[in-house]
Amino acid sequence: MKKILSVVVLASCLTAATTTFSAEIDFSGNFLHDNDVLRFNFSVGLPGVVTVFSSSWINGGFDPILAIWDSAGNQIEEQDDGGVVGSRQSNSVFYNYGEFDSFLNINLAVGDYIATLTQYDNLSVSTLLADGFLRDADPLFTAVFGCSNGSFCEGSLVDSNNNPVEPNRTSDWELHFLNVDNATLNTVPEPSGLIFVGLAGLALVGGRKCKI
Repeated sequence: MKKILSVVVLASCLTAATTTFSAEIDFSGNFLHDNDVLRFNFSVGLPGVVTVFSSSWINGGFDPILAIWDSAGNQIEEQDDGGVVGSRQSNSVFYNYGEFDSFLNINLAVGDYIATLTQYDNLSVSTLLADGFLRDADPLFTAVFGCSNGSFCEGSLVDSNNNPVEPNRTSDWELHFLNVDNATLNTVPEPSGLIFVGLAGLALVGGRKCKI
């Protein structure tokens, strides 16, 4: 059974004249196994560009893959590398991201959506979330890439400047949602089951606290 532990959530919501929110929500934690899958449910209250990005690879974390799905589990977009380097502010904190972090600016209509986070090369099997992921049955699949850790291995990757990338990565992940109504971390409905513990969420709305 796969488990995801030590999840921390920080959210800042700004109220509008309606009940919609423009929230910045930050998640972080650790994978236990190479083939762990994180599922986030989020909603969009106003149509527009939603930004979802990771900031963990640049700090030594594993190579993430980010996918966005509609509420029925139909894939909208899947991305391995964002291919950009920079810094983005969320909840008054600047988070750096590297070229192998995932970074999506995606135009979404009002509605409910799903985001999944996996480790390369645990890509989705198809454009249906219910079909699962390529490495669902292999909890140590990155060992074949080669690194002394035996898991969370990058292999012999080089960056865009042709510099070698450290093959031993950590289990750390960080993911940020900007311009959403809300976001929560949930389990992916797989036969093997996923469990997460230690989820803490807090949002500040006009001086009031709202639970995520």
